[in-house]
Amino acid sequence: MKTATKSGVSIFSILLLSALSATNAFAQDGVFEQTFTKSEPFVLEVDTGSGAIKVLSGPGDRVTVTGKIRVNRRFFGAKRGDADEIVQAVKDNPPIEIANDRVRVGHFDDRNLRKNISISYEIVVPTGTEVVAETGSGSISVTAISAPVDVHTGSGSVKLENIAGPVKARTGSGSITADGVGGAFSGRTGSGSISLVQTAPGDVVVATGSGSSELKGVVGSVRASAGSGRITVDGRQEGDWTLDTGSGGVRVSLPADAAFELDAESSSGGIDIDHPLTVQGQISKKHIRGQVRGGGPLLKIDTGSGGIRIR
Repeated sequence: MKTATKSGVSIFSILLLSALSATNAFAQDGVFEQTFTKSEPFVLEVDTGSGAIKVLSGPGDRVTVTGKIRVNRRFFGAKRGDADEIVQAVKDNPPIEIANDRVRVGHFDDRNLRKNISISYEIVVPTGTEVVAETGSGSISVTAISAPVDVHTGSGSVKLENIAGPVKARTGSGSITADGVGGAFSGRTGSGSISLVQTAPGDVVVATGSGSSELKGVVGSVRASAGSGRITVDGRQEGDWTLDTGSGGVRVSLPADAAFELDAESSSGGIDIDHPLTVQGQISKKHIRGQVRGGGPLLKIDTGSGGIRIR
């Protein structure tokens, strides 16, 4: 069987070249680096339409911003002249604005430029810097910051390590890993898992559209929900815990002397509790209400499909 051709080139070859062209439309074209000092505490704001963001702490009051530039050469070649000139212009005048109380990285007034140029950032800041970072598409990581952190990616993973302050983390699609959060934590992902290790008290709110949540060392209130996914919580109640999943098991670990009010319901799955429980109302395999050691904060668990284990 012969392959159909056009001007001596197979249709398969044309499709392959088109796919490769689309894949390679964005190619790394340049790197810039800028270093300066900021002696007073400030807020770092990073914003990129497409690209990864990495923030980590360094010694003293030194700030270093490194940007890896990638451009859509098809767009620039057709509409904005030579892409090399655009890259050089960005290198000569990086998108960095320095003010008294903040450093702003990644802002472009030209929307077409923002859509067709991608910059990935690696930024070193003093440990006490507050971080606000957002990317339309790309991963975000923040390490060793002793101030509030607020990050958001439309599509990509989020990784946070040793953050001695409250954290907000959101991704449209991707996992969130937060190891060593010293304060309140709020995490949300449309598709992906959430993993948290908390090292200081603070309320926790997490939500996944599809994915599991594993929360360790929690001291505070908890609200955890999942459209579909397992929920695991290990810690001490300093407020109500509300755990709700449409499909998935729920596992809770509490201290041996924990005192709480229990309201647990599983539409399809058993309920198993290792603590001494005084039941209120009728005993049911699917729904249990009662007090443990005289009662305390509310532990409310609801799963549409999955077992419940409390130990």
